[in-house]
Amino acid sequence: MTTHRCAWLTAAFMVAGAWLAPGSRDARADPLPVRVVGVDAQGPSLVVSVGLQDLFTAEARDRLTSGFSTRVLIRAFLRREGDPVPVAVAIQRAEIVYDIWDEKFRVRVTHGPGTDRTIETAQVAQAITAATVLWRLPITERARLAAGQRYFLAIRGDLNPLSQELQAEVRRWLRQPAGAQRRPGAGGGDSFFGSFVTVFVNPRIEDSENQVRFLSQPFGGEAR
Repeated sequence: MTTHRCAWLTAAFMVAGAWLAPGSRDARADPLPVRVVGVDAQGPSLVVSVGLQDLFTAEARDRLTSGFSTRVLIRAFLRREGDPVPVAVAIQRAEIVYDIWDEKFRVRVTHGPGTDRTIETAQVAQAITAATVLWRLPITERARLAAGQRYFLAIRGDLNPLSQELQAEVRRWLRQPAGAQRRPGAGGGDSFFGSFVTVFVNPRIEDSENQVRFLSQPFGGEAR
């Protein structure tokens, strides 16, 4: 494994220890749990770090060495308190494939054009971590956050999404440059991000093999 890959996995495992935490619940997303999420500044961008390893069930872990690919989709919605329309959306897509000849996993992770990275590991836990950890994922430009306003993140992970329409939306969205995402609900066919209620409050269980949904702790726009 290259030095770059080892450094990335080390950083990912630092995020991996995030657990469910008690806290207030947003009225439109109740009863979603609150999970401690790392929210930070990276240059002009607001970035997020959190782990979703619990997306994998024991059965899903056992299937990883079957030779079939396993896909992970994570969506992060940035919302301002009191506003039902998300301010920005970021996604991360990952695919895990086990090479039965080399006896190692190859994990391809993408969150925008030119951001593909491939991690190789022989360990199941490391493959899952590589696919399910958001590590300093850009959400939006910090200039879009208003001082004196409170924000939070609504995050959803899906294991093996089933909808062909959803997968087409993901491919289209990933072609957009980082930071250039349109505001959800602003038109232009952004149905993938347009309904917060559908995605978080009343999701269709059959959309994917397994789902994890949670909110971040609130934070202030001026703190970023």
